[in-house]
Amino acid sequence: MTSTATVRPAPARRVLLVAAVLAVVAAVSVGWALTRPERSGAPQATASAGATAGTGQIIRLTLTAVRAKCREPEPALLAQAADFAFAGTVTGISGNVVSLHVTRVYQGAAADSVEVAQTGDSSETMLGSGKFETGKAYLVAAAQGAVMICGYSGEADLPGLSELYGKAF
Repeated sequence: MTSTATVRPAPARRVLLVAAVLAVVAAVSVGWALTRPERSGAPQATASAGATAGTGQIIRLTLTAVRAKCREPEPALLAQAADFAFAGTVTGISGNVVSLHVTRVYQGAAADSVEVAQTGDSSETMLGSGKFETGKAYLVAAAQGAVMICGYSGEADLPGLSELYGKAF
């Protein structure tokens, strides 16, 4: 007579397996929480595309330095996600606030100036040097008051960025 024995993992092995699964779930959750875009209560810009400067209005945005995995920017995603997009030149930096003179509004409310609260020294996910510099021109897109990163905002003279804005707007 042959007997078939069922091999069951030892109780300690089961505990380790459950602990490993919980650790993976926790790591994924923490990673998502650290890399998701920060949402602020800032008002959304709602004017039509192609608006011009000259209103005296100042728009305030935030730029948070984060580590993120980015995929190639897409014009359709930029057009859909951005509630404010503009071309502008940095006129000054005071502490962590960057002031830009708006030269063109692609999407959103017309404005003469934009102020960006920039946390940290730089954002490696903003194209170019990763930070705003006085006198340089930028293309900037924002969603719900937060600057869009991962190839959607950066120095205006970088290859591909003005073409992205041209296709999106």
